[in-house]
Amino acid sequence: MTIKTQILSGLLFILVLTFILSGVSIFYLSKIGSSSTEILEKNYSSVKASEELVISLAKMDQLLSKICLGQNYDEVKLLEILENEKKIISNNLIISKKNVSEEGESEILTKIKEEYNKYEENIGLFRTTIDRVGLYFTVLQRQNEIIREACVNLANINHNALSQKDKATQKLYFQSKIYVFLITVLVLVIVAGAIYRIPQEIVKPISDITDRIRRISRGEYEQKIEVDTTSELSQLAKSFNIMSIKLMEFEKMNIAEVKAQKSRMESIIKSLKDGLIILDENKEIILVNSVSTQIIGLAEEELIGRKVSMLALDNEVMKELSLSISDPKQAQQTSDHKHNFLKITNDQDRPSFYTKEIVKVYGKREFTRKFLGYIITLKDITTFKESDEAKTKFIAVVSHELKTPLSALKMSLMLLTDERFGQLSDEQNKIASSMKQEVQRLVNMVTELLDLSKVERGTVSLNKHLVSPKDLVEYAVAPVNSKFKHKNINLLHELDHNLPEINVDAEKISWVLINLMTNAIRYSPEGSQVLLKVRNQKTYLEFSVTDQGYGIEKENLKKVFKKFVQLNTNGKKNKNGLGLGLAISKEVVEVHGGEIGVESEVGKGSRFYFKIPTDNHNLNPVVISSKSNEVVS
Repeated sequence: MTIKTQILSGLLFILVLTFILSGVSIFYLSKIGSSSTEILEKNYSSVKASEELVISLAKMDQLLSKICLGQNYDEVKLLEILENEKKIISNNLIISKKNVSEEGESEILTKIKEEYNKYEENIGLFRTTIDRVGLYFTVLQRQNEIIREACVNLANINHNALSQKDKATQKLYFQSKIYVFLITVLVLVIVAGAIYRIPQEIVKPISDITDRIRRISRGEYEQKIEVDTTSELSQLAKSFNIMSIKLMEFEKMNIAEVKAQKSRMESIIKSLKDGLIILDENKEIILVNSVSTQIIGLAEEELIGRKVSMLALDNEVMKELSLSISDPKQAQQTSDHKHNFLKITNDQDRPSFYTKEIVKVYGKREFTRKFLGYIITLKDITTFKESDEAKTKFIAVVSHELKTPLSALKMSLMLLTDERFGQLSDEQNKIASSMKQEVQRLVNMVTELLDLSKVERGTVSLNKHLVSPKDLVEYAVAPVNSKFKHKNINLLHELDHNLPEINVDAEKISWVLINLMTNAIRYSPEGSQVLLKVRNQKTYLEFSVTDQGYGIEKENLKKVFKKFVQLNTNGKKNKNGLGLGLAISKEVVEVHGGEIGVESEVGKGSRFYFKIPTDNHNLNPVVISSKSNEVVS
């Protein structure tokens, strides 16, 4: 059966039930109406005629009594009224005869007719007789009373019949209500069942197709729909079955290729020299290579299918990776403060170093990007780290070895320029003075290289204690005061009130301040001013040095704190160092758990600042041993 036929059948069925309900209601309403009409046409008319007969007879009796009284009344007028009443009585008798419907009603009407005829004959005698009073009291009055009693009886018969028929009508009305109500309920139940059932039958094949499409979307391609050739959905069912067959064929053709591709990918991933860990969107491990298992210290079967958060409870490497995924900033603080690497100690106590790279993977869609998971790469940088350490050691050794001859040169130049050993010519003095400046520049460079090597090797020891920020500023300003005066630069101090003490190495933090102020002097024009500020920002103190120099180009701001970087500022370049001052300052501040930065705009000067936490403590690099999986400070 077609869907259209099903819908029409359902609607016709509901329409038929509606007609049945309407027909029953009309039948009972008609029955009640006919019963009411019968009561009004027969019994009520008879009652009304009987009552009017009684009234007319009473009026006639009253008129006759007035005529008997004589001269006080107009006899002619009274007789005219009497004739009118006789006509009324005749009409009511005709009405009563027409509406005879009850038992005994006909006999009473016959008696009334006979008695009235006699009464009418005696009224005729009343007009001609001399003894009107005697005729009235002996005959007419008695006949009037007999007729009136008969009329009352007639009225009573119709009253009783009216009462009985009213009860019958009420009973019929009550029965009609019950029957109509029951039929209505029955029709509503049937219609409700039809409304529920018919759409279900119509939607059933559509729901079946939808369910099978959903199964196909899950990869269950062996789906088939029974084809009903009489239904409009037959073409859809046939197309669906063809699609299902094609998908099954396609699946069989490509599954081997997909598996081969997957196997190839896994082989490539597992053959990588770098550690690779792939997580899904729930941070559950779905693939690792052999390098990752060696780094983590767990077998592949112990990792696949488990969440990083669960593995982090017992494994320090996974704990570090879990922290890097959930909170990269905190992870960077707890890792090596410069390189953000993991240090793994193998069974031969030979350390290996790995960088962490975490990439979030998103699916490509037109409007939305679905998050798919993470790819974690652990790159072996042991060779680079060893080379870096060798370079650092070489710089330290060379710088240390250079310091002795440079000191000797410096001492020799001092002796050479001492007048006690003889006078030098002006030309010789200029040469000696130039040599002293160059030797001093070499000493400064060697000192910077030694400081850098100490920082990079982590051999910088911090002598931390509580220090007042005001004392730090005074300690740092003292060595550079003469330089400010020599260049006619005004140094301003601006410190917040009630600054808390901070736990730092006063010598090294003062050196950072000195370095920032020295740079400000170097790049500030004569007659300008430099502002030194200390601000209390609740969780940290901010030290800043602001100058009125040329400023730094925007593209160079990121290079300021890199090693061996010397920027050209307004066409000038610093020739008194190696460009290590700010790099070392950055290392010192970060060792204290703080951060350093710069704000600058060309033509408006620069503002260098660094922040020291008020609850500052030293943060050491994280070293992880693959033997014990314990963090070593």
